[in-house]
Formats: sequence, C-alpha cells, structure tokens
Amino acid sequence: MIPIYARGCIAPTFSIFRSDLSFDPDGQRRFLDFLLDRGGISAFFVRSGMGQMFTFSYEDVQAMARTACSHLKGRAPVLVGTTGIWDRDRTHYPDPAVFVSEAVELSRYAEEQGADGVVHTIPEAILPRDGQTEADVILEYFETVSAAVSIPTFIYQSPGTAAAYNVTHELLAKLADMPNVAGIKVSTADAGYIATLCAAVYGRDFAYITGNENAFYAGLYCGSTAVIGQGAAMYPQMLNFLQERFEAGDAVSAMMAQHAVYKLVAFNINSVEFFKRYATEQGCPVDGYARPMKGVDYAKAIGNVSEEQYAAYKCLLEEELAPYL
Repeated sequence: MIPIYARGCIAPTFSIFRSDLSFDPDGQRRFLDFLLDRGGISAFFVRSGMGQMFTFSYEDVQAMARTACSHLKGRAPVLVGTTGIWDRDRTHYPDPAVFVSEAVELSRYAEEQGADGVVHTIPEAILPRDGQTEADVILEYFETVSAAVSIPTFIYQSPGTAAAYNVTHELLAKLADMPNVAGIKVSTADAGYIATLCAAVYGRDFAYITGNENAFYAGLYCGSTAVIGQGAAMYPQMLNFLQERFEAGDAVSAMMAQHAVYKLVAFNINSVEFFKRYATEQGCPVDGYARPMKGVDYAKAIGNVSEEQYAAYKCLLEEELAPYL
C-alpha cells in the first residue's frame, strides 16, 4: 500500500549547521517548526540532497534521525536518508561491504527512532563485480536494505547520477516488485523519461515521485503522486494547488500554477541560503552555513545571495505565492 504521505509535497528539508559546520539540532528543530507552521507539507525528508546529504558522517545521520523523528513525532511523517557514507567523489569509492552495512544499520536506527520511511540513493558508490551489471548492483542493494526494516523504503535517483546507474523501465519494474520498496523519486524534467518510468509501475502499489517541480504537471499526467524539490519546502501551497486542480480536471489552473513554479525556479538563486535567511527574518533564527562539497554537481552553490538578489527573490516568492495561500 502506498503510504498516505506519498502524496502532495514531501519537503527536502534543508540541514542547519553551526559556524564550525557541525550539525545544529536546536537550529534544525526551529527550522522544522518554521516549515510545519507554514503548512502544506505532507512529509519531511531529512538528509536530503538539498540538505547536503553527501556531506553527512555516520554520526550526523543518527543525530538528524533522532532530532527530526523525536521533534515531529505525532505531528508529521519523517523520511530519513540512510544511504551509506560517501561524499560522491568518483575518484575514491568506499568499501562496498562497509557501505552496505552502514546503510542497513542507519536504516534500522531510523526505524528505531520512529521514522516513517527510509530513502536510499541509487548505489553508484558500489562498482559492479566481475560478471555484474550496474542493474545487478542496484537490485542486490535494494533487496538487502529493504529487507532490513519493516517501514517503507524509497529509492532516490538524484541529479548527476552516473548514466550507467539510471533506472530503466525494466529495472524499475523489478524494483517495484520488491515487497518493501514503496516508491522512487527521480530528479528529471524529461517528460519522456517520466512517462517511461511511470508506465513501468502503472497499476502497481508503488509511488512515482516527481523529483523536479518544473515537471510536476507532466508527472501528474503520467501518474505521479507527489513531488520533492525546493518548492515542496518553500512554496508547497502552490504545488498542492497544482495537484488538486489537475485531479479536478482543471487543466488551465494547474498549468498556470506550474508556470508560477517555473518562474520561481528560473530565478536561479541559491534557494537554501535564501530560505534560511528568510526563515530568520520571519522569526525563526537559523544559521545559514553550508558545508563544502566534492563531486556533487547538482549541489554546487550558485554563489552568495546578495542583498539585491535576496530582496528581488523575496518579492517574487511572496507575489507568486500569495494567490495560493
């Protein structure tokens, strides 16, 4: 059964760090409250891509799981990214056995803390053994990690995933047949690819989650149930309206909402830095520090947000979001 929270906006929760770049549990709790109070979020995905998941240590993942699960218990579902530890530096790969062991241990730890689901990236940190294909690696990995817990397991094909590891129609159909694998987020705006993947799981008890909010309308048309992207944290009301109007058969209103989403994404600002500053301005003081990252193309900072950029994007965000509040 597809979990009820796998509909609407699943927020890729931004991580809060102190000035020394250590994880800040108190700041994280304040930020979770800020997002929760703004409304419109169906679940919180912590240790997400936009939360700098590839910079996390084993202990960081545990701390994030403890913090989010205890703080949101009884208030909102929590999905924890529990992939093994790797900084995505493709010149240096972790020991495969250690990587899988960490993924299993962290998944079990998240379940013990009360997580509603775990999220694993496509395991491109594991190179195929002799006679194996990348598809074999992916199937073996998800068979192992999904069997380790009783809560739903979600797959995450993040931006920049090596082409050889991208899921195909045939591979996704096999993954969807695994008893405890509940869905996949694919970070793409390619409508043809979305249609191919949705066709692979059509009629199955499996959620396709749009991983780029610019493609949410296309994803809904193909059978997507939810969206994960910066907008799912920053302007979920707009994306929820898009989904509700689409499901009501009001294509024009849905497409207009999609266009508003596009304008916000197209501004090309460092949304994580912006939104932490915005939260602070709105009465939720959090530090805006970010960790340096290697080998993570999609997460490179666009640059420090200037006062002029901040003011311009704030005006655009509030103007575009107002009709949906």
